[in-house]
Parts: sequence; C-alpha cells; structure tokens
Amino acid sequence: MAGADAPVDILLITGPAGIGKSTLCWEMGDVLAEAGIAHVAIESDELDRVFPKPGAEELAPLAPGARDVSQLNLAALWGTYRALGHTRLIMSGVMLHLRFDKSWILAAIPDAKITVVRLRAGDTCLVERLDRREAGAGRDAQIERSLRQAKRMASESADGFVMIDTDGRTPSELALDVLGQVGWLESLG
Repeated sequence: MAGADAPVDILLITGPAGIGKSTLCWEMGDVLAEAGIAHVAIESDELDRVFPKPGAEELAPLAPGARDVSQLNLAALWGTYRALGHTRLIMSGVMLHLRFDKSWILAAIPDAKITVVRLRAGDTCLVERLDRREAGAGRDAQIERSLRQAKRMASESADGFVMIDTDGRTPSELALDVLGQVGWLESLG
C-alpha cells in the first residue's frame, strides 16, 4: 500500500439496475485479492440507505455545503481506508446523473482520479437478469425502470468511459477485462 500522498484511483462501475454491477465488483475484488493487490469496494447504494433522507439543512451542521449524505458517508469510510494506506477504490452505482455523482464523490475524496466503467447489455439479457433477481409486485416496475435507464445511458456520449458489453460473458471474464483495460493488473506482468 502507498503513503498518504499517493494518488487515489476510483473505478466507478455504472449501468442500469440489474446489469450486474455488484456481481462484477465482487468478482474484481476476488481477482485483486488473489493477486495480492490492495483495494476497497463500496456500493454507493449503501451510502444513503436511510429514511428519512437528510437534506442540506440537516447536513449543514455536519459539513457546511454538503448536499448529499452519500458524500459524508463516503468521506468517513474513505478516511479510514486512506489512513490504512489504500489508494484503489471500486465503487458501483447506477449513476444516472454522472456529473452530479462525480461531484459528490470528488467532494468526499478530492485527490481522486475517477475512471467510469459503463456496463451495457441488450434488453433481452437485462430482462433475464432482472427476472432472476426481482420478485413480487415491484418486479414489472423495476424492469421498466431498468430498461429506461439502459436506453438513457445508451443515448449518452461514451467519451471518456470504458464501455463493457456484458451479454453472454461471465463475471470472471468481465472482471479480467475491466481490470486489464484500466491497468490494475499490470503489476502482475
């Protein structure tokens, strides 16, 4: 692990709900751990799983200017990991508002370089994955929401993103692909 002045690299794994972001992060974590490469993994959904969600007024006494509880929680978690010498962070989340999401992430970890990894799949594959994951009354609404998210993301420019097609590929294949493309496995030669 590196010193406190070493740069921080964040892999921000994005894509529609149900595409496999969490599964990919777990698999990348396993690959990195097996290779002895220090890293941290945080799912952004867990940073603001609170009700009622605090607004700027409630957050101001904790951190003036903070607009999102995710920012404060990420800063708190990262402060511990950084003190332990970590410089690599894998984060996952849908991230529909990427400019806003990058801003709160950088407010929490100002010295970070963010590499956005966008996962995509065909509608049929995405629905199959959601069918395995979703149950109950909310299933159809989640499928509709995920398909809307995928369509919106497909309409955005992919400039500056690492784009990963997931159809027909295993989590292990995807993890090696992503980690290879971003250079996190280069030290293994």
